[in-house]
Amino acid sequence: MTQTESIITAARRYLTEQFAYWAAKYSSQKTESGIPYTYTDTDYNLFPRYNVLRAILDRVEMLVGQYHLEPDDCKEQLRQAGSTASDIFTGGQQNAISLQTMQVERIKFIRFIDDLDAEALRLVEPLPHRRRLSEVESREVRAQLQEHWNFQGNYWEPLEKLSPRPVKFILKEHISAGDYSTITTALRKMAAPMVLEITEDRRDAEIAFSLFDPDCYETIYCDRTYEWIIYGSHESTLAFGGNKLVEFVQQLFRDRTEFLNKWI
Repeated sequence: MTQTESIITAARRYLTEQFAYWAAKYSSQKTESGIPYTYTDTDYNLFPRYNVLRAILDRVEMLVGQYHLEPDDCKEQLRQAGSTASDIFTGGQQNAISLQTMQVERIKFIRFIDDLDAEALRLVEPLPHRRRLSEVESREVRAQLQEHWNFQGNYWEPLEKLSPRPVKFILKEHISAGDYSTITTALRKMAAPMVLEITEDRRDAEIAFSLFDPDCYETIYCDRTYEWIIYGSHESTLAFGGNKLVEFVQQLFRDRTEFLNKWI
């Protein structure tokens, strides 16, 4: 890796690991109760940390692939991301404790970037490609999905009958771990090395195929040919579009046809 690529990769790894740490800590220590939730000071000292870390990570991943940047310029952009990155979970009216804990995480990230020296960068291990799409690129991809698959930006098959071409869907309860593995192996032969991950919260990204996970929720996967599509819904359905992919699913479930396109 170049020095700039190592800097961006180190930032991604730090943010991913810190997000996982604080999410797990909140899950084990949260004291929220009731509907709507009532949060305590303990909660406000925990969940805002992973919220701001994810917002920063989203901004950092927009730099993936921009390895032409000079290392110092790259670090400065990362500091800016650490200082200013925000989303719907970090903006707006915030509890005073939330503001304080988010600022702590921002400062810690910036300090991490400042401390990245040549020796630390030499030890950075690569990560699979994951690049957040810009707003412009995201709109372009979604426009292509609408043109090819009539995806309107919300739900898709089978929740809304939108596809202009035949689709097969299956309830996830009928999809085994072996099925998921077989689906992934088959799709690897059809898909481009980089696939698109289009999500409900618009955290759209271009990812290495190794990051593809068919057990997804409110997520669309495709590549830039738009010849195939996979959509996982919150209702635990998985829908498949595209001639080769539909034929493959029909063959995979040839002895379980009662599960194809059925809400049973």
